[in-house]
Amino acid sequence: MIDYTVRAIEYALHATDKANRRSYGNWTILAAKRFLGDLKRAKAKKPPFYFSVSQANKACAFVEQLPHVEGVWDTPNIVLHASDIFFICQLFGFRKEDGTRRYTTALKATARKNAKSTICAAIALYCQTMEREIGPQIIAAATTGDQARIVFKIAKRMVEKTQALREAFGLEPFANAIASFSNGGTFKAISAKASTQDGLNPSCLILDEIHAHKNSELLDVLRSAAGARRSPLFLYATTEGYESPGPWHELRDMAKKVLSGKLKADHFLAVYYAIDDDDDEFDESCWIKANPLMDVNPILLTEIRKEAIEAKAMPGKMAEFRIKRMNRQSATAQGWINFDKWKKCGGKVDLEYLKGFPCYGGLDLASTTDLCSFRLVWYVNGVYYTWGRRWVPEEAVKTRTVRGSVPYQSWVESGYIEQTKGDVIDHNVIAAAIIEANERFDIRGIGYDQWNAAQLVAKLEAENVPMQMFIQGPKSYHPAMQEFERAYISGNFRYGHDPVLTWNGRIRT
Repeated sequence: MIDYTVRAIEYALHATDKANRRSYGNWTILAAKRFLGDLKRAKAKKPPFYFSVSQANKACAFVEQLPHVEGVWDTPNIVLHASDIFFICQLFGFRKEDGTRRYTTALKATARKNAKSTICAAIALYCQTMEREIGPQIIAAATTGDQARIVFKIAKRMVEKTQALREAFGLEPFANAIASFSNGGTFKAISAKASTQDGLNPSCLILDEIHAHKNSELLDVLRSAAGARRSPLFLYATTEGYESPGPWHELRDMAKKVLSGKLKADHFLAVYYAIDDDDDEFDESCWIKANPLMDVNPILLTEIRKEAIEAKAMPGKMAEFRIKRMNRQSATAQGWINFDKWKKCGGKVDLEYLKGFPCYGGLDLASTTDLCSFRLVWYVNGVYYTWGRRWVPEEAVKTRTVRGSVPYQSWVESGYIEQTKGDVIDHNVIAAAIIEANERFDIRGIGYDQWNAAQLVAKLEAENVPMQMFIQGPKSYHPAMQEFERAYISGNFRYGHDPVLTWNGRIRT
């Protein structure tokens, strides 16, 4: 029998060797160091866990007996890459004193097309058949039914193609489930809409593309449903995604804290493949950091090269390339703002100095229950300066704080946002602030969207504030957006390190 544990250790040693620094990202190196360190911990006196070579080898051997069901390969069955052996050996090799798995939560994050779904499907089948669970309930879950069925369909085709597997465990694939009659188990795919159904008691949960979840409701339901299981497994597989209020950013942050040693969580396995912050996204030599299978899959390299060419030529494709191929965090789907350039423009905005120069403003009333903004822009000696005020109703602050979706409360406390009383924005407060600004600065015009603004605009015009209707559309936006892009890319822009303005750009560009 192949000793997969030796291969996992060799992989970890190779990753931690400084001579191989260009092939492994910082988070992969930290994961390797953690693995090697935990092997030593397992041999110490009264260890919190032990490492079972036989359990690690058994899991890897099971996966390599499963067939390929997608693409054309040199072998009919799966041949595990060293990075997958590294992950699976840890997941099933480390055990608690009672023999159950040490890890009940696991994250594997890589760039797309690195076999995440295939490995998840194989692990799910292993948990359904080999973990001696009574009535195992395997669930592949995602925000949509189609996404949830990706892992399920791969597993179903594996079962359909493997007679020995069906006979050994009494497996029978149906249209929407895989039954295992030998132990009374099932494997199903569910979406967020189906997560509230009765009878859920997952022993293994595959949560695919966690970055796409807009909130934690699905995860919370499934976690509470697994309370009766002695050794549940929550397996998260994902590629990076655009920033959202969902659970991904918290899960990612926790994983990085665990890997960096800032947080001790012996139940949490994390492997995160990505290029590093100082890597050039167009440098082929660093691509393998986010794409561990690139060294055995020439098609993957070819596809990444194509997308790199397009990302260079079309800025709108840059974010997609950065996220999906480099597994690097990015803020916006369109990828229009280059945040590396943006951060360099955070210099001081001296309002006393700017009082002597003309400026123009913009007013966005948005919804009466959400953030409203007033902003001024000066152009002085070839440099644009901007400053503004924002308001949000106190109930919205409370709601966002409880949800943890947007840090409104800290922004209120820091003075970046002003809180108005009640459930809706008080337009009188905004009017007073704009009138005050008009008296303080040389405002030549304030653009506004007429939606929801009639009464406030009338009040401001009565106070001689120069208001100008702004009609939204490409003809209005395009020249301004082009000039804004030129200004911040060239460094001729100052916004005073305003975190809310940066956040606005991340989610609304």
